[in-house]
Amino acid sequence: MKQKLSWQNIIGMGFMVFAMFLGAGNLIFPPMAGQLAGTDTWYAAAGFLATGVGLPLLGIVAISRVGGGFNEISGEMPKALIVLLGTCIYLIIGPLYAVPRTALVSFEVGLLPFMPEAGELSQFIFSIVFFGISWYLCINPGKLLESVGKLITPALIILLIILGLAPIVEPLGTPGSATGAYTDTPFIKGFLEGYMTMDALAALMFGIVIITNLKSHGIEDKASLCRYSIITGFIAAIGLALVYISLFYLGATSREVAPDPENGGQILTLYVQELFGTAGTILLAAVVTLACVTTAIGCITAASEYFDEMLEKISYRTIVTVISLICVCFANMDLNEIIALFLPVLLLLYPISIALIFLGLIRDWLPNPLMSYRWTLSVAFLMSVLDILHTNDVAWLEPIMQLLSVIPGFDDHMLWVLPSVAVLLATIVLGLILPSSPDRQTPEDSV
Repeated sequence: MKQKLSWQNIIGMGFMVFAMFLGAGNLIFPPMAGQLAGTDTWYAAAGFLATGVGLPLLGIVAISRVGGGFNEISGEMPKALIVLLGTCIYLIIGPLYAVPRTALVSFEVGLLPFMPEAGELSQFIFSIVFFGISWYLCINPGKLLESVGKLITPALIILLIILGLAPIVEPLGTPGSATGAYTDTPFIKGFLEGYMTMDALAALMFGIVIITNLKSHGIEDKASLCRYSIITGFIAAIGLALVYISLFYLGATSREVAPDPENGGQILTLYVQELFGTAGTILLAAVVTLACVTTAIGCITAASEYFDEMLEKISYRTIVTVISLICVCFANMDLNEIIALFLPVLLLLYPISIALIFLGLIRDWLPNPLMSYRWTLSVAFLMSVLDILHTNDVAWLEPIMQLLSVIPGFDDHMLWVLPSVAVLLATIVLGLILPSSPDRQTPEDSV
């Protein structure tokens, strides 16, 4: 029997996924990119939308087609690598980087404007309250649709509409000339800035949250789970695209209001204060705090469910508690320190995740999936490692990098793209010639 979900629940689920993706980086990076891109804003925005919206949507589609979990989409990889890669992604998106960043941004934008003298103790207390609320809403993951999708997100969307329309109705300036890397390659620079949202990594995580919530509402068969996951993914993608476009335009018209900003958060704060005064400060604080809370809830829930499946002897509630406590610790570091610490990790994980998403989408058409997965992901990993070492000026690597410098994208952290595509095409040809590989591992065999 065909299982159905009401339109009210479909929209609520889409809002829930939108809110989980819309976090700290999603609000901070577009305004800064828009200001730097200037008259080339829309080229940069197109690149940003490719990684900030397109990849997450494709990730949700890929995950839903294989059943909703990271172990399912990575089943062709060796067991040890599945565990290692999955653990790294869930730790980075969870307690080590993305989630602590939500509390840091909430504190800086949501509290400091009203308490400029707040110090380390205030930040510590704020992080405890922030993650206490997140912990409470995470211990019942099947009810996230009611708590996030139907309650928190509508309020967030109303505030975002006000914030998004403001620079269009009453812009505070005009775009200037592009600066820095945006002068020559605005699309590629925007594409790389989209990495910082980490939404492609999050898509590999949130699939399990979407599936859990659909099952809690009576959707059990694979076809229905896939269909509703894709529908909710499209709703979330449309919402994210609209937010990014408005924030890019806000940044592009902000040079007179915020001439020398350190980050996009300052641009947002100064722009909104100029337009709305004190009311604008309150508006921005509410938007940022709600966005960060919903993202923290989604990331903690996804990471907890992943480790709950892996660590059978430890309860889900205990894992949520431990992750929340780790988040409190990292949330009391400096924001710039956290970003600098984990940037190389993102440059390593993102290419692998992008390759994994595309392999998941075409898996059914690969003549030898095992060979294609393992060789393509290995090359993406190797090229990413070489790129990171080159960025850090490793002397002994220079002869090798001189040979690789002829590859398009060498200077833009895109060294991995062409070799990975070439290897994928080669494995497809070989797969048509050589005998087929064994069937993929089952999720139970993978971990």
